[in-house]
Amino acid sequence: MIKNVAYGRGNNLLDIYIGGPSPAATSLSSHADDDAESDHTVESNGNPVIIYVYGGAWDSGHKSMMMPMAQNLANQGYIVIVPDYTRYPQAKIEDMVRDVQDAVVWTSQNATRYGGDPSNIYLMGSGSGAHVASLAIMNDAVEQLGGIPAPAVEGDRSPLIKIPSWPDQLASLHTTAQQQHHQARLKERVQGLILFSGVFDITFYYAYLHKRGIEEVSAMPRVMHQSANNYLACSPSWILSTATENLQKPELLEQVLPKTILIVHGEQDRLIPAHSSQTLFNLLCAAEIPNIKFKVYTGQSHLDPAIDLILPSNAITAALLNDIADV
Repeated sequence: MIKNVAYGRGNNLLDIYIGGPSPAATSLSSHADDDAESDHTVESNGNPVIIYVYGGAWDSGHKSMMMPMAQNLANQGYIVIVPDYTRYPQAKIEDMVRDVQDAVVWTSQNATRYGGDPSNIYLMGSGSGAHVASLAIMNDAVEQLGGIPAPAVEGDRSPLIKIPSWPDQLASLHTTAQQQHHQARLKERVQGLILFSGVFDITFYYAYLHKRGIEEVSAMPRVMHQSANNYLACSPSWILSTATENLQKPELLEQVLPKTILIVHGEQDRLIPAHSSQTLFNLLCAAEIPNIKFKVYTGQSHLDPAIDLILPSNAITAALLNDIADV
């Protein structure tokens, strides 16, 4: 494990987990619990990379809490990146999306140093982390294709938030070969998207919180700037639905979205209803996006990788690991 590596525009830190039998992984793993002061550069052994965006209702969580889950994934042969990102009340949604963008760009530029394959990066999130991750990817895909009309809910005159643009991935590259490699991948931020128990329709989720009488307790409304238009603008499902109706060439979405998408939800989830994931899956199917999988775990409540991906001997852990491996 390599701790506290600086990344991005928000002065955040990330941890790197390396496992598996490869010589590169073995070399780096021997420096367990090293910090970011050391330079561990190795040749890439082509291991797939998972960037994990943890949940926590947009206002809690820390990368150190993900250690057992991340190490288990690393033991399956992945390079695992766990970034901390700015949370409420220090940040709102646009800041969180910015941090996820930066984590993806940092990983694509540095994966080979740690034995990872920069062309085989998967962005994985759970709960609110799945929301931030999917918003970063969906908004970028639509912006690349020309953008969509802004939401216009009658009576809402609140300022509309602006999701930040992705940083220039070529800024710190120096060689022609590197530039050519990244230029070919600019439209494909990650190879795959893995979403656990996510919130993808903020308007629906606000109504759900209101029905339970906890909308004032939740940080979510404040994170999304407390307006109907911003709830839509922050909803990956709304972005995708509006894109398929308004883009000049919606068929090009296939070229800018990840090549594979896995959506996982527990059937009995009362924290974030499975309806959220079902709706996003239906919209992806309607947009004719290939290689989408939706897995509902019967009898399971809220699925959280930080809990459910710890012990390989558990049946739910084994099943989830198989789902991830199939992406």
